[in-house]
Amino acid sequence: MCIYCAKHHWSDECLQYRTLSARKQVLKESCFRCLKVGHKTAECKKNKVCVYCGERNSHHRSLCPKRFKSSESSVHLTEELPMTQKGDIPEENVLVSSGEMVLMQTAKTEVKGAKSDRHRVVRMLLDSGSQRSYVSEALARKLNLKQEGKEEINVMTFDSDKSKVVKTKISTMELKLKPGDYMTISVNIVPVISGNIQRKPMKGLSENANHLLKSVDLADDIAEDSELCQIDLLIGNDYYLDIVLSQKLEVQPGLYLLSSKFGWILTGRTQEGVHDRNDVNMLIMTYGTKFNEITAFVSTDDCLTKVPDLEDFWKIESIGINDCPTLSSDENAMSAFKNTLQFSDGRYQVKWPWKDDSQDLPINRQLAMGRLRSTIARMKDKPELMIKYDSVIQDQLTKGIIEKVNARTGKMIHYLPHHAVITPLKTTTKLRVVYDASATFRSCDKSLNESLYRGPVMLHDLCGMLLRFRVHNIAVVADIEKAFFQIGLQPSDRDVTRFLWIKDCDKPVVNKDTIEENSFCRVPFGVISSPFLLGATIESHLDSYECELSEKIRVIYT
Repeated sequence: MCIYCAKHHWSDECLQYRTLSARKQVLKESCFRCLKVGHKTAECKKNKVCVYCGERNSHHRSLCPKRFKSSESSVHLTEELPMTQKGDIPEENVLVSSGEMVLMQTAKTEVKGAKSDRHRVVRMLLDSGSQRSYVSEALARKLNLKQEGKEEINVMTFDSDKSKVVKTKISTMELKLKPGDYMTISVNIVPVISGNIQRKPMKGLSENANHLLKSVDLADDIAEDSELCQIDLLIGNDYYLDIVLSQKLEVQPGLYLLSSKFGWILTGRTQEGVHDRNDVNMLIMTYGTKFNEITAFVSTDDCLTKVPDLEDFWKIESIGINDCPTLSSDENAMSAFKNTLQFSDGRYQVKWPWKDDSQDLPINRQLAMGRLRSTIARMKDKPELMIKYDSVIQDQLTKGIIEKVNARTGKMIHYLPHHAVITPLKTTTKLRVVYDASATFRSCDKSLNESLYRGPVMLHDLCGMLLRFRVHNIAVVADIEKAFFQIGLQPSDRDVTRFLWIKDCDKPVVNKDTIEENSFCRVPFGVISSPFLLGATIESHLDSYECELSEKIRVIYT
């Protein structure tokens, strides 16, 4: 169960709390190494290693700064580093900008669907730098917005000379203005505009400024304390000038009130009177010596040891549209694995990580039959090889690795051609039966490997493994016997691993009466997803034990 949102997924895969700052707000007084309450991070006795960055005794893997962003965006103050506990010294130094707070143009109003009666009060962001207006999928569902079309948007981002195409749905909605009238706008529906954003109270305002703010009708309230909120609606330049009016009042140097149809919008910059030591405004670099105090540098070029990766800055300045709004293939494979993993009869049972178009997998029995004839023909003059080949299959049948198929059942049926690989110098398995999951009968057909996600590579850096191997005086090497066959395959996915073999090796004739069908009960070697399923199962098993031994095994294994 996720420690942050209490839903059934791993804590480091929480989509509700994606950033470090949001997650640490949930943890509050918890330890950042083991996520338990009752002691501070410096007092934690857990010996944990982060699976993402490899650091030991530093943080929980869901709080890895190299894997997760510090924050996504901010309305009143952009914070790109998490808040630290009082008295804690950051692990790395941070050079930060001076304490200046920038207020974006936000407004709160009632919105509703143009063709539905549902309505919500939301906080919106007005951005003249965006050509279009956007609404999040979450708000679109709450308002029951009807799709009125689809549109492909060419998005040009910072530090890029090529546009990227994003497919979105189009709908219409209504915004309530201050006089009580409604304004109809067209919006593009996107997965998310921004995650949890942080609003901060105003500091350092003059008495005249405070009096002015209290005498006008503001479009958005001013935060009294630090708070997290969410932006579900972004008004772009297509409607910006229809909403923002021409009047502008200067509250103080750099801070203004803009007149709009939602009320007066407070925007601009202001210097805070007191700088909080735990406040971090803008990350510039993380190299050099540790600093306990927040320091502002006029020039940082001389002390830079490495050119910072500016891509993170461009992402933070974006409006929430990713290059690909859907999950990557590795994320889909991992999600499918965790949603379908079972443990029964003393063995982990997995399913194949299918792609969406997996229903096109053909019944290639004719191909398997032709390959079997070729295999038998090559072994006719080598009866000892034929006997060894048959003994391997019969041994797998006895051990429950494969099972006989008596009838054609199942939603998808697919056959795996196979052949022998002989290694005479090998001391253990001199003959191995290899299954070809990439075989196709026609060019238009799909193979099993083409219908499955490969999955993320679970084996970690080989250099690190070799270095850990040389740390101690004595090294011990172990191997799991037939590791793939230790992982069970759920019955619903077994029919795509069928293969043909002859009933009697003394009569090597291939026809419909002399062959039998078998299918795998375990994960076979030769399928593109098999290495991922093995590695992910081992990782999942180690994760189920919160003990020092499991962490030691993880370090050795990874």
